[in-house]
Order: sequence, then structure tokens, then C-alpha cells
Amino acid sequence: MLNDKLFDEKIRTETRPAFGNENSFDYFNNTGRDDVDPIREVMELWYSIYPDSEKFEIRQRLKSDFQPAFYELGMHAYFKNQGFDLTIHPKLPNTTKHPDFLVKKDSDDFYVEIKEMRMFSDAERLLAKQKNTLLDSLNRIDSTNFLLSIQKIIFKNGSQPSGKKIIIHFDRIISTIEPDPFRILMENGGYGSMPHLNYEDESVYIDLKLIPKATHLRGNTGRAIGSYGAYSKIGGDEADIRDALLQKAKRYGELDKPFLICLNYPSSFLDEDDVKVALFGLNNQVYEYGFEGFFGTEGNPKNTRVSAVLITGFTVSGLTNGKMYYHKNPFAKRPTTFLPSFDLTTSLGLSDSYVFRFDI
Repeated sequence: MLNDKLFDEKIRTETRPAFGNENSFDYFNNTGRDDVDPIREVMELWYSIYPDSEKFEIRQRLKSDFQPAFYELGMHAYFKNQGFDLTIHPKLPNTTKHPDFLVKKDSDDFYVEIKEMRMFSDAERLLAKQKNTLLDSLNRIDSTNFLLSIQKIIFKNGSQPSGKKIIIHFDRIISTIEPDPFRILMENGGYGSMPHLNYEDESVYIDLKLIPKATHLRGNTGRAIGSYGAYSKIGGDEADIRDALLQKAKRYGELDKPFLICLNYPSSFLDEDDVKVALFGLNNQVYEYGFEGFFGTEGNPKNTRVSAVLITGFTVSGLTNGKMYYHKNPFAKRPTTFLPSFDLTTSLGLSDSYVFRFDI
């Protein structure tokens, strides 16, 4: 059968890391890396229980916009493995629009809408694509004796810098530098004493330092970048979570059954306090005029067509310990009796190899 398998059955020998802007589905389909085998295995299991009539569409969506389709495929398995019957894109009584699922088990039936949060604006995604393309170029700089530590990248305009010119520039400089004096300099003065190497043209400014390799590692090439810098984040997503839910809350008008929104925040930074503020609001000095939550208040209920919200923090390799927060709307017109499973190994149908590889 044409749609019987999600991924191609073939011998895979490529073991390189993914490029910054590489299509996720194509990479998973082609790579022979051991850490991707369990991901393909789980996705094949999900795909095998997805309705045959819908397999072509979900596969095409995985190829064109991987993460939202990955989440929808996984959430279908999540309900299916709990014994629910699912109808994909069911008809509704008062609109031609279709939610993602109608979920039924015994007397419990409700509509489910799947939503993947976009972590960045369109402008931020374009900048990220521009940056990833540049990083792919920097990773091709000669790394025989050194690794690169990125200190700063400043894009001056919307044009893509010439990766070829940048590689030639840094290769020419690095080829004149002996690693041993650099290593002695670092050992005596610390990493802060290492000199900066720069590149600048009309499109970009790049500031980096060299990390001299230990003697036994010299001569090995691969990715040139050894340090990208650190990223940290503390809370602050309540408005984004609320606004993402609002995009789905009134999409289908009045419904004849309870309505559950499943929202994925694909990051380990998903915070329980942010979720609670997004749903129930906050009235203190943090917000001068308070923050109105998605559910509103007893005196001013909001989005009463939504019966409950399930917010997850699922990533491709972070399913075993993915965060989940479930809250019923206290003012729902059609309350739901649904209670989610927090046993993700069972409800997502995670294979032993996946759990062994990614359980932390």
C-alpha cells in the first residue's frame, strides 16, 4: 500500500548532524544516526494507527510543516491509546469548518482542537533562518586544530551574507595560527585572554574566538562551532499562551458537545505559573491594570464554549518527561468529564528504545 509506511525503507549511512535550516522530515527520513532510530520507530507506530484515508495528508504536512503535524499525529495516538475512538475532521452542526478530532469513549465524547504554538514571529523566524544559514557556513570553516566560539553576530540588513566569503576569510586567518601557543595562552590567562577574530561587510558583523583543540583531537574535522553561547529564560509567556488559545476559542461558533483545546508549547521552558496566569489571570503589581485570563472571572466569564485546556511541552526527543497541565473551564457551557493520562510512556505508545534513549 502506498501510504503503509511513514518513512522510506532503505539503508541509511549518513550520520552528520542536521543543518540549521534542514527540513526536519527529510532529515529524519535520511539520517542513519542511532539517536534518530527511536524517533522514527515511535512515529511509525503513531502513523500505523492513524486512519488510512488521512495518511497521505498527514505525511505531506509533516514534510511541509513538521512540528504542528508531529504534535497532531502524537495527540491522535495519545487519545487512541487511552481507548478513545476518533473521527478526523468531523462535521459540525452550525459551520462548514472542521475541528481536528471528535473523541468518543462510552458516554464521554467531545471535540478536540490541536494547536502548536509558534515560538517566534514571522520576522523572528526569518532572522532565525538567516542566522542558521550563516551558522551552517561557519561550521564548514577548517576545524583541524581549532573550534569556534561565537561571541556575537549582528545582521545589518535583510540580505543573506556570503558564506563563501566568510569561510575564505576565516580559513585564511586560522591557517596562519599555530594551536600550541594559543593553548598555552588559554592555560595561563584563561579563556578571557583569547583574542577575538572578526569579519565585517555590508550584511553582517561576526565576532568569534578560537578554542585550541587538545593534541590528540587535532586533525579531526567536523562541525567547526564548539560554542554558541548560552540561552536562558524565566517565565513571561502568559500572554502568548492566552493569545494562542484565543485563536481557537471561537473558531467553530456554538457547539453541541464539550470542546477541548490541546496547545503545545514546544520547549522545556513551559512554566506552570505562566499557564495558570494565562488561564485565570493575575491582579497585582506586575500588571498595572491586572491581567485578564483566558477563562475570565466569575463576574465576567470568558470563552465559555471551551470546556477545558490541555497544555503540553512536547518536543521530538522530550516526550517521556513532557510537561502537561490540564485545567477545566469553571464557567464552561458544556463541561467535560475527560481526565487526561499523565503516563506518557503508555498513552503516547513510546517504545522501549525511545524511553531508554531519552528518559532523563
